Amino acid sequence: MNTRASVAPGMAVLLVLGLTGCAIAQDTLDGLARYADVPADPLAPYEQLDRDDPFAGSPAEEYGEGFPDLPEAAAVGPYSADQVADSYERTQELLNATYLNQDAVFGEDNGAFVELLEGQALDWYLEELTNPDPDLNSRHLTYNLTANTAEPIGDEVRVDGEMRAEEAVDEYGLDYLSVVTEFTVVHPVARPGEKVSTRMVVSHFGEVGFFDAGADELEAWPLWYRAVAPAHCLDEYTFTPDYGDGLPEGDRPEGLPQDAYDLEQAREMGDCGAVGDT
Repeated sequence: MNTRASVAPGMAVLLVLGLTGCAIAQDTLDGLARYADVPADPLAPYEQLDRDDPFAGSPAEEYGEGFPDLPEAAAVGPYSADQVADSYERTQELLNATYLNQDAVFGEDNGAFVELLEGQALDWYLEELTNPDPDLNSRHLTYNLTANTAEPIGDEVRVDGEMRAEEAVDEYGLDYLSVVTEFTVVHPVARPGEKVSTRMVVSHFGEVGFFDAGADELEAWPLWYRAVAPAHCLDEYTFTPDYGDGLPEGDRPEGLPQDAYDLEQAREMGDCGAVGDT
């Protein structure tokens, strides 16, 4: 039996899963994932952060710098401890390229992320970059702030959360190794050249699916989505920070302000929901 050929139907299922998650990220920041905050006092100063201590007074003050150390690897089902360890390392590399690479976050340069994709996953990503259907476009996987809307305050990114390995089966009965990823990622940012600042809080959900595609190592498919706050509810692939010093762009946020640092609240956020201070 040709292993790669038998994997193809499973890859189609992965594609559906990945697009479902990414559609959530697009439609729900136009929905579940994209939500903006509403300033309580329009006369309040918008230099919200102490630039010398940008995480002070927030939950991120207690978070670690960068992604946590990898879990100890152990065999999972038919996957050896070495395969699980390799999958953890590659998942961490994908996360780093997505959230810690300033060229990606602030410059829309996703080259480091693309270099980590291989095989059918890479082919799909490149082919779907120009897909006119926003639900199918592969830009959902990367995290980019809209050009000229933000610059980093310092070079530290705080992260809290975990990854874990699980044996998984797609709807065609094809086994794969799932590395589940759930993180809160916090970037302190400022509008370029202005005394306006905030913390961008990303609630990251999903997994990296590792499939046996007949190569020496399992093939990695990032299948994740995210919530971002404070961001305007715009129909675009990038995220535009809402600094609270103007009216919301796009759809107006609805409901009582939620806690952007609460992963469970972010997971259940409705259409363009409001969030409190970050």
